[in-house]
Amino acid sequence: VRVRRSPLGALVGGLVTFTYRGVDLDYFDHPYNNTRRNERAVELAVAFHWLHGRRGKGLEVGNVLSHYGPIGHRVVDLNEKADGVENLDVFAIDGGYDWIVSVSTVEHVGRDAEDRDDALAVAAVYHLESLLKPDGAMLITVPGGYNATLDSALPSIGAAHQATYARDGDGWYRTERLTFLPYGSTTEWAESVWIGEW
Repeated sequence: VRVRRSPLGALVGGLVTFTYRGVDLDYFDHPYNNTRRNERAVELAVAFHWLHGRRGKGLEVGNVLSHYGPIGHRVVDLNEKADGVENLDVFAIDGGYDWIVSVSTVEHVGRDAEDRDDALAVAAVYHLESLLKPDGAMLITVPGGYNATLDSALPSIGAAHQATYARDGDGWYRTERLTFLPYGSTTEWAESVWIGEW
């Protein structure tokens, strides 16, 4: 896959930034999980920007955000044991939510199971969408190339806004078209990341 560089990453005041939906965001840099070196640099910057000022009943699928600061919403993670985290399968989640966020999690649904079924990741996205209240909002990020079945479904999965970012050395740039690059081809992490909003 050949991608062309978009001029959406910039050096501003000595801080490396990228643009998401017309807003310049600083790459998220935190020692936990080497965020500045992987896709979390973009995913977490977008997630925290998206969550800023959000109110109502919230749900996070995959225990990610609590590693970077205090949270006040429901967190469901099938495997991670931690205080305040409910160990449930995504399909066992019920209720209605004003907002849902999931960072680099849905691509694992069905894929990491003994009876692997990559299509369950697609079903998980639709299930989460069904949990939104009528005016609810959802943000999902997916590292490209980890689950090809999910990657194929994402362009038509129903997100009102979607974008992909590709790695460019130590930075990331928004691709002109949705692009899913092979996972781990130049580093041990993702080479591209998809971000979708409902």
